[in-house]
Amino acid sequence: MTDERSDPLRAQPLAGVQVLELATGVAGPFAGKLFADFGAEVVKVEPPDGDPARRHGPFPDELHDRPVNDPERLENSALFLHLNANKRSIVLDLDRQDDLGLLEQLIQDSDVVVESFAPGYLDARGVGYERMEKLNPDVVVVSITPFGQSGPYAAYQGEDIVIYAMGGPMFSTGVETREPVKLGGNLTTYQCGNLAAAAAMSALVVAERSGRGVHIDLSMFEAQAGSVDRRVSYLLWYLWSGLVVGRQPLDTLRALPNGFFETADGHVLVFTLPMWIDRMLKVLDDDDLRVAFEDPDWMRNDDLVDELQACFIPWLFAGDNRDRAEVGQREKWAVTPLNAPVALIDDRHFVDRGFFVETDHPVAGRFRQPGAPFRIGDHWDSVWQLRRPAPTLGQHTEELRAELAGHASGQAPPETSATAPIVADQRLPLEGIRVLDLTVVWAGPSCTMHLSDLGAEVIRVDNAWVFPPATRGNSPRPAADLLVDMGPLGGGYPNLDVSGRPWNKHSMWAAQARNKLSCTLDIRKSEGREAFFRLVEQSDVFVENNSVDTLDKLGIGWEELHRRNPRLIVVRMPPMGIGGPYASYVGFGASFEALCGLTRLRGYTDDDPTTTSAAFHMDPTTGAAGTFAVLCALRRRDRTGVGELVEFSQGENMMHHIGEYLVDATRSGRSHGPGGNRHISRAPQGCYRCVGSDRWVVLSIGTDEQWGDLCRLMHRPDLAEDPRLSSLAGRLEHHDELDEAITEWTCLLDRWDVFERCQSQGIPAGPVLDEADTYLDPHLIERGFFREQGSEDVGRWQFPGHQWKWTAPAMRWEPICRLGADNEAVLKGVAGLTAEEYDHLAARGHLSLDYLKPDGTPY
Repeated sequence: MTDERSDPLRAQPLAGVQVLELATGVAGPFAGKLFADFGAEVVKVEPPDGDPARRHGPFPDELHDRPVNDPERLENSALFLHLNANKRSIVLDLDRQDDLGLLEQLIQDSDVVVESFAPGYLDARGVGYERMEKLNPDVVVVSITPFGQSGPYAAYQGEDIVIYAMGGPMFSTGVETREPVKLGGNLTTYQCGNLAAAAAMSALVVAERSGRGVHIDLSMFEAQAGSVDRRVSYLLWYLWSGLVVGRQPLDTLRALPNGFFETADGHVLVFTLPMWIDRMLKVLDDDDLRVAFEDPDWMRNDDLVDELQACFIPWLFAGDNRDRAEVGQREKWAVTPLNAPVALIDDRHFVDRGFFVETDHPVAGRFRQPGAPFRIGDHWDSVWQLRRPAPTLGQHTEELRAELAGHASGQAPPETSATAPIVADQRLPLEGIRVLDLTVVWAGPSCTMHLSDLGAEVIRVDNAWVFPPATRGNSPRPAADLLVDMGPLGGGYPNLDVSGRPWNKHSMWAAQARNKLSCTLDIRKSEGREAFFRLVEQSDVFVENNSVDTLDKLGIGWEELHRRNPRLIVVRMPPMGIGGPYASYVGFGASFEALCGLTRLRGYTDDDPTTTSAAFHMDPTTGAAGTFAVLCALRRRDRTGVGELVEFSQGENMMHHIGEYLVDATRSGRSHGPGGNRHISRAPQGCYRCVGSDRWVVLSIGTDEQWGDLCRLMHRPDLAEDPRLSSLAGRLEHHDELDEAITEWTCLLDRWDVFERCQSQGIPAGPVLDEADTYLDPHLIERGFFREQGSEDVGRWQFPGHQWKWTAPAMRWEPICRLGADNEAVLKGVAGLTAEEYDHLAARGHLSLDYLKPDGTPY
């Protein structure tokens, strides 16, 4: 064990924190894993038959046909092995009074409790939040449920596919001629785990300051409805244009190649923004194509698609997917390979970075699993540690019972008042913390948005001379008549109006720009850089997610930042880390999801990868996990007194969301492909057509009892009595037949009718919601999810609200910031510039409310 007193820079940030994990499945255990991996002592309470994740898999081939409760099989689930390292397991039956007494003792000893029971379950057993608060007045309780603790759907069941169908942009994921398709694996619920960890860390700060606990209500439905992975931007597009976003057409080759394309051996994902045309032309090296793009009106050239195809397709087949990616990336063209998870285990980048770590489990044996999701300081390998493998079922029951007996000493749990006087310090957790924000697109800005919600003063520093593509629209002044063709991620402006200052109101910007201040400086110039350093000296945290070499080119690298402010925490979020063969790769979240194995797990099982539509899961998970990382780093600074560099590789953090497939690949060498809407341990599961145009419902059967209930709902006793379908293995084998039978039933019903019928029997199900449905959803309305938001440029609209609710002080909800609007307040009030210094910056072109052309005039 590290002696924190003698070497605090090697100590884990959460050492000394006690976490009680009452959650099962994915979201809660993943939050618990993050706490455990960074030093907390996590006690996992399992029911007598174990966490259901033990029956999830993937399993080694020789165990697939074993009974679901086979003892060896229970210890070999790749999902459980990934999610539960560094924890201790105790088995408690919450229907037994003696075990409830032990649970109360565990609650007394805990700083954080993570639970995922249905609302009312713990209350019915006398150990709900009110009881926890009496036992432990400063305990943080995180309640993770599909739909939250209140509202019309509160008692309803939810699985990953249900949460994505109702809260996420599943309606627009896939191709227009087919059913909507979910994200691969358990990505949606992993994302909720990231949010739960960030919320719990934030609440822990509040509880430690005030002496009063916090109850967090994390509705996974709302967590997805507020996600920056397209969802918020699509909702705004609907408000502003009246259009819902459908699934993509099959003809993905347009004037600019964007999408998945076949190569000589595999596939690549290509993104080409208008501002990246020169990069593409350098790679393709075709004079005729150069001439075609020199025409200012190239977007209206109907022949350009054919000209591009004649050059682009031969280039794709001149090499395999990794070769094409390397050639494109040399010119900073966003081309990345589509990799299966197994390809990553011995990939040169992750080997070079030492990402995978080896563990030795008493039953599962030796295998490799993902390492640190982010690295803090020079001694990051001691800050994040794999101290023990996932526990066997009840492995620590007797050990923990003995510890509890020693603590109790025969005394009953003390009673305290749930209405103890509130301590004066009731600030938001990051109130008093100043953050400098040099982030772009969605991933970094969503992180700083969370920080601002939590009370930090966030100052965006933008360069008015450099328009950031995608962050504030594809171009400073897009053509109004092309906005609908550009779609929600290019043409999303209020009422499709690009007058005034469009960069302040684009949907991708508005989705994550609340609460912040904005100033403009050209850091490329010495006086701009010096003014920036004056801000650095007054700040606590600096966050950026630009290309890996950007800071050094600007002269504001880690060494100089640390010299100017030794207490500054610098969070760098390059997609693939600061070092390694792919460190300089460029692209968007979807680019690196393809490279890092996530994309290969989604899409139609019977179709070509070129029909896979882009998703941007990496952005919201970076925002949530980056917030957790900042809170960990601030906690370390409280002990060490110095700031540190946080290297947040977005790809490595994201790979934890497919950890079970990576663990399985290291053990079996199996190459996992797309799963469509199916599940490896639930059947049937899918997306089924209902009455109406493009109307769908999803459902997921997890037990034999649920299967019987579904058969009764469908009036199909023949299916219920069919011995081939009486087990999970049989239903998985005959899934095609079951899909046909379910569709025969659903296609005659309204999707909401199917939803209510299934939920009345405890079957996880939900309608696939488009943007219009989401704004009208009665559950979201009753819970007050949508809130008025905007700015002088945007106007006032109903925006998705915060992604969790809590009993801590209300999170901030202030207007969307506008370029340069806070120049004087920031540069004089924070940086301390004199009037003369401020006027000099203005004269040199640093201060602007507009993006500027090369000649210095506004766009």
